[in-house]
Amino acid sequence: MTGSSAETETVSPPGGAPSGPSAPSPAGLPPRRGPERAEVHAGLRRWWAVTPILLLGLAIREGFSFWTGHPYDFEIWIRTGYVVAHGTNPYLHPWPPVPGVSFGYTGQDLPSAAYLPFWPDLFGATYRLWEQVGGGNRFVLYFLLKQGPIAGDMAVAGLLYRFVLRESGRPSAALGALAFWSFFPYDIVIGSIWGQLDPVTTALLLAALLSSESAAARRSLLWGLGIFVKWITVIFLPLEFFRNRGLRRLAPVAGLLLAGGLTGLAFLAAGWSFAGILATGSSLSAGGGGGMNYADWFNLPILAATLTAFPLLGSILTYLWVPGCLLAGWYASRWLHPGGPGQPLRALLLVMTVVLLLRWGLNEQYMLYPFALLVADVYTRHPERRPFFYFLVALASGYLLTNDGLGIWFAAPAFPSAFTVVQAFDNSAVGGAFRFDLLYLFSALMTVTLIQLTWVVLQDQPAPRPWLWPRWPTRWRGPVPAAPAVPVGAGDGAGR
Repeated sequence: MTGSSAETETVSPPGGAPSGPSAPSPAGLPPRRGPERAEVHAGLRRWWAVTPILLLGLAIREGFSFWTGHPYDFEIWIRTGYVVAHGTNPYLHPWPPVPGVSFGYTGQDLPSAAYLPFWPDLFGATYRLWEQVGGGNRFVLYFLLKQGPIAGDMAVAGLLYRFVLRESGRPSAALGALAFWSFFPYDIVIGSIWGQLDPVTTALLLAALLSSESAAARRSLLWGLGIFVKWITVIFLPLEFFRNRGLRRLAPVAGLLLAGGLTGLAFLAAGWSFAGILATGSSLSAGGGGGMNYADWFNLPILAATLTAFPLLGSILTYLWVPGCLLAGWYASRWLHPGGPGQPLRALLLVMTVVLLLRWGLNEQYMLYPFALLVADVYTRHPERRPFFYFLVALASGYLLTNDGLGIWFAAPAFPSAFTVVQAFDNSAVGGAFRFDLLYLFSALMTVTLIQLTWVVLQDQPAPRPWLWPRWPTRWRGPVPAAPAVPVGAGDGAGR
């Protein structure tokens, strides 16, 4: 059969009416197209599968949103919102508790949110909204303040679904990634319970990943918007610079100008001075020490004395992430020139891992970024990396639970005694020492694992075994089954 006859072939169903690509339509309508209808039906089926997962993930987060929060960070969001809602520059000095609303550290003043004005302005607008509709109920305010991070969580789940579907072409894998993030306990704790803001910038990171083949200016604008939301996104600008050629290398400047312009407009619109924002920028760039990487070990007396004796060493370690970011961006950019599947994801993961390894302090919320990238990687290119990913999640979760009183003090907004219980444990003769020893252990394990993750990404290893994973003796694994006997000559001939 020739090609032309194949294109015009029709098949009649039992009723006798022709069907197929050339099937006529009633009332003079254009011919129906089978492939397009099948695509629409597949899209509807995916929509019916995606929507319940997202709604259930959203319901879980909302169930925690109004009565939980970090006693320090979430309390800062509350005070910052109050100050901005009443027309004051939040960057000037620390602020006292808000009567009838504050729940943590009520005996001391706390600094404002150490971010560019996107979040302070959003907190202020949320506080004003609460004053209008909240009826004076502080739990309504807590609920409203959590909606930004929760929206970021749901956006991350949706963007993971879209990325995995595009890269793998398998709806089942895309649904797996969507469901994993929707019910990911670590993310639920960070966003809807703690109240951290990183889910929003994680969503912007995935949006930039989806735009990896777009124009350089578009990607840089996404990075600029990310910087305005949270400063850590600046680490991807060197990668953007090195991957471009010619005048396009100036595209990252557009991202910086966007972040700077939005910041300036926010200050001018509010009538604030720029006095406190410089200190905020310095704090964001330097990091605070501690956390779940090597910086935590410098809280030990012997290493702390070393920093005191050699101040230059402290300055070097504080900004060690900067040359690391530049080197990782340059090296990873070489993967993007020839292209290839998964290379933009690999490049972003390398830059993120190197920065988290070298940063002067690694807080729990920053692990959302590599986790989201690793979920995208596991469900597209490297499903065999799943055990390594789970090991990394287990380490981060162990640190999170140890550092935050087994999650008890997240209930402080509803049960103020929860904060008192955790403080009493820390101040006890054994409890505090035991907790800090565990934190040192987790920070050492995480540092080693991040070093391995850097190596895994550099070498593009498909199935890494965690260096810290115990290698059980052979006698613990049970008897090794004998290989089946192969007849002489089997495998010769046609099977060769």
